[in-house]
Amino acid sequence: MGPNDREDTGITRRDFHRLGAAALVAAATPLVARGAAAEDEKPVTEIAANDPLVASLHYTNKSEKPDQHCGNCMLFTPLEGTGHGKCQLFMQGVVNQNGWCMSWTQKPA
Repeated sequence: MGPNDREDTGITRRDFHRLGAAALVAAATPLVARGAAAEDEKPVTEIAANDPLVASLHYTNKSEKPDQHCGNCMLFTPLEGTGHGKCQLFMQGVVNQNGWCMSWTQKPA
């Protein structure tokens, strides 16, 4: 029997390694997706990667301007029943609907 001949199983060593690698990737995919989803649910101020953007936009969780807050900003998309939402400026995390940053722009009526 030569090194490339198949045994009774019909699976070569190379096939076995490919299947093993594919199984590892398939098993890890949900874990990576779950980790990304968890980051998206955290407030933007709790995600270290957002720190420079949070600082440069002077984002705060509570607006000091009664007529300006994330809830009436055109960059904000609310998440039903949470008091939070997604901001187009932050790739990860959520902002408080009562928050504010210097990029606030009035939502059209």
